[in-house]
Amino acid sequence: MNLELIHAELIRIREALEARPFASGAPAAKPAAPRSDEVPLPAEIIPNAGEVQVHFGKNKGVALSSLGERSVAWYAQEPEPRLGNNGKPFPPRPEDVLLRNAARTIIHQKRGTLPSAAVPTAPVANIDEGNVPF
Repeated sequence: MNLELIHAELIRIREALEARPFASGAPAAKPAAPRSDEVPLPAEIIPNAGEVQVHFGKNKGVALSSLGERSVAWYAQEPEPRLGNNGKPFPPRPEDVLLRNAARTIIHQKRGTLPSAAVPTAPVANIDEGNVPF
């Protein structure tokens, strides 16, 4: 009699577990990567962003200005965090941050969506308005 109760309880547990969305055996669905038009603004505007070279993968050593728009948009996206053994994410490497900000700078410069305060400008020379030739 006790074995039948235990068996019935195990069946109910299995059914409850199978009803959960992530218990189907299939990997949990990853959130869709943002489209290239959803590229966040750079945390820092990188001067000469096109000269920044990719430091990993098949484009290692290639300047961003030599890559297509889709590739630049891919480097501009926020990557999945790399987790340590303790479950905490590793801090981003400086070269990764530079590449990401350079790609974001390029994209937003082309779109004209950089904040006006963040656009690097040439220093303004002192102008003597009395000697303007026009």
